[in-house]
Amino acid sequence: MSDKKYGVIFAPTKNIGDDIQTLAAINFLKKKGIAEYTYLNREELHNYDGDEIYVVMNGWFMHNTNNFPPSNKIIPIWISFNISNTKMMKKKTIDYFKSQSPIGCRDQATVELLRKHDIDAYFTGCLTLFFDKHTPKGDRKYLVDANGECPYVPSMNLNMQLFEDFKVIKHDAFKMWNTDVNSRLNLASKLLDDYREASLVVTCRLHCALPCRAFGTSCVFMHKNYSSDGRFAGLEGVLNGGSDYHYNTHAKSGEMEKILQFFNEYTIES
Repeated sequence: MSDKKYGVIFAPTKNIGDDIQTLAAINFLKKKGIAEYTYLNREELHNYDGDEIYVVMNGWFMHNTNNFPPSNKIIPIWISFNISNTKMMKKKTIDYFKSQSPIGCRDQATVELLRKHDIDAYFTGCLTLFFDKHTPKGDRKYLVDANGECPYVPSMNLNMQLFEDFKVIKHDAFKMWNTDVNSRLNLASKLLDDYREASLVVTCRLHCALPCRAFGTSCVFMHKNYSSDGRFAGLEGVLNGGSDYHYNTHAKSGEMEKILQFFNEYTIES
């Protein structure tokens, strides 16, 4: 039996989408036959001083860029990695990435950012797409952060009279820096159950739309910055979204399959 240790990261932010990505990393490990793992705070990886540990490095990085690179006791599993905070690209971080390459990235914008600094990088897509399909569906509909509920997500200015039979959901579910990981993941799990069984979801939230694509749940993804936000780059075929309301509820043909094939064939040390 392997004595290797494994970890997943959590992010102590307001956004439950970060916790959905933690659940995606757990799902990934379980599908690779790994059932035991440790939770590590994304913003404190530099302080880790336990046993050598393999850590799934998926998700958005990061608020405090001075806390990167991670401890040398962390062996990263570079998959579904995203940099939206370009302040990360300091010399010590660039040198670290070069020593770690190739880096598997959630989106094409992160790939291009790393390659700009001569770091070998490639597109993997998001681990939230690796959740299993779910049937049957129920009759509930959800409107998720689409109409000004979140101050940093541009409002789509929808006519709410057209969505009277939708339950409104907000992804900002926690106080900032909440580190109660068990309560965070329990709430995120319940939310994913809602999305699994929904008849329709309408959202501006990436980590609402991508799990819905995995579940086979009909989902309209829209965002005012759809064509310019780097987080969506490379995922356009899966999102099949737009900058205004539309009627595309599933990924374009073949787009999910390419990403799922990569995740299924990916091997990690165990």
